[in-house]
Amino acid sequence: MAIKETDFSRLNEKLVDNPSAKFFICMRNIPAYVKNEQIMECPVLSPSNKLANNYRLGLMDPCQFYMNYYNELKSPICQELMKSILSISKNYDIYIVNINKDARLLLLDILKNIK
Repeated sequence: MAIKETDFSRLNEKLVDNPSAKFFICMRNIPAYVKNEQIMECPVLSPSNKLANNYRLGLMDPCQFYMNYYNELKSPICQELMKSILSISKNYDIYIVNINKDARLLLLDILKNIK
């Protein structure tokens, strides 16, 4: 099965396109949506509010954002959650959902390279 990414704004479209997929919403401030068994909320896998705000405000460049976010993802709880997602991906297509494309792509890259 595959691990993919999508913007939160396309969640409903992806749910319809791939009804057997599992969706992991990796955001701290999750907008309202219709909850179902396909969707899991994983705010711990999103950049911290401080990091996301500093990046959004231009207080750090993309390289600094990636390095800091990568370090946040090294926490034991993040590592265990990512291993769980990888395990689920053996049986289902997985979508990483976030409004921040840079965060989605980095998390996707880490998941594809985790041992």
